[in-house]
Amino acid sequence: MVKDISESKLNKLLELNKKLVSENDHSKRMSLLSDSIKNMLNVDRCTVFMHDEQSSSFWSICLDGISFLEVPDNTGMVGEVLKTQKTIIVNDAKNSPLFNDIIDTSIGYHTKNIMTMPIFGYDKKIIGVIQLLNKIDGSPGFTEEDQKVLSYVISHISAYLEVMMQEK
Repeated sequence: MVKDISESKLNKLLELNKKLVSENDHSKRMSLLSDSIKNMLNVDRCTVFMHDEQSSSFWSICLDGISFLEVPDNTGMVGEVLKTQKTIIVNDAKNSPLFNDIIDTSIGYHTKNIMTMPIFGYDKKIIGVIQLLNKIDGSPGFTEEDQKVLSYVISHISAYLEVMMQEK
């Protein structure tokens, strides 16, 4: 897996790990994570949704343009990823039956392409979902390479997220 990832992306991941270790504030930790992944994968938006089984919802404390968001865990792409436990890549959001444009409409955003990936905990249960929006590097959308890089990053930071959930 490592051989599939560029040295610059691996260095960015190491920097992210150093920052996450030294940060105790959950909101700042989520912001660091989001900003680092946006930079690493050249995307406009990155949201980490944590799963709350008790309320059957996903929540995020760090979302570009919104301070807190909670969504039912059986709707949209995050719900589909929870159900199938597989990554979804949609490079034409408007024509996807899973795309929900409520957030776009409420904040005046235009989603073109989306990658949504499960985040697994130690026990192989989904603890959250990460969603990336809109490639900004001139490409028409997300690729298999993007998926490999994000999977690698998530495998390294999932422990931080699981600990954060336990402390919450």
